[in-house]
Amino acid sequence: MRAPRRVPRPRRPPPVVPGDVVGVAALSSAVAPDALSAGMRELERLGFETRPASNLLFEWNGFAGRDEERVAGLHELVAAPEVKAIVFARGGHGLLRVLPRIDWSLLAASPKAYVGYSDLAPLLLLIATRLGLVTFHGPMVATDLSSPLDAAERASFLDALAGRLGRSLPCAPAEAAPAVEGRLLGGCLAMLVSTLGTPWFPRLEGSLLFLEDVHEPLYRIDRMLTQLELSGRVARVKGMILGHLGDETEDRADASGGGRAAGLTSGEAAWKRLSERPSGGEARILAWDLPCGHGRPNLTLPLGVRARLDSEAGALVVLDDGLESRR
Repeated sequence: MRAPRRVPRPRRPPPVVPGDVVGVAALSSAVAPDALSAGMRELERLGFETRPASNLLFEWNGFAGRDEERVAGLHELVAAPEVKAIVFARGGHGLLRVLPRIDWSLLAASPKAYVGYSDLAPLLLLIATRLGLVTFHGPMVATDLSSPLDAAERASFLDALAGRLGRSLPCAPAEAAPAVEGRLLGGCLAMLVSTLGTPWFPRLEGSLLFLEDVHEPLYRIDRMLTQLELSGRVARVKGMILGHLGDETEDRADASGGGRAAGLTSGEAAWKRLSERPSGGEARILAWDLPCGHGRPNLTLPLGVRARLDSEAGALVVLDDGLESRR
């Protein structure tokens, strides 16, 4: 079943507090057992009971089980009323293969807090835009949580799960960047581009679009941004904000022959190279260095909420208002 195309009013998931059951799902690549165990222990140290998906330790052709097994594992956690949140084990590859198998009616009927990023970006965006449920671009169990989280990451993660969504995250606004407000959406740039031309591309109109990635040289980031713009699907985006892009955006030689941008951060290097977009429209890079995505710190970012770029303060301000509550 496909989810409805209308944009529902956003609502917050039920709050999740220590003592609640947190499900751990795997919709993408196979999960390393040692990293998984370390991440599960960290969730338990934070006070949560953990519930593993039935496929969590499966392996099939590099995936965490066959497509139907990965989806079944997720659906079992969604259907369990005692499971209050679902944190994904890891990204990698495989989410796109299972999107047509997702039971959107089940997800709509059993709202929970969903946390992940990377390969999970399309699913989180669809839940936020098609079902109207706020999701969280944040740490995963066998990657970030296995490290474990630092104090800022831990506080951000726990606040998000508990429903305390308002926050101010530092960023570096471009010179003369306007104060802009919109619905905060986004995630991994490569995964967003991979859904173009499919029924699974999210509705981004009026949004502040957060983008992050890793292991992508600047020429490929430019190519993906250009493809987004030429598609017409970001014509009504209020602006773009870059998170972590990974060292390779400035360290690895690109197709134009350039190498390291000496003295520049990855975000600033990207902005200087990418700020003039071919469309000439509003979908331009307004800020960079948001501490979210493939890198540390990876602060938890609510998706689907209103947010404002405060250029004077150098911050993205997430607004905890205008949301329906679900318990």
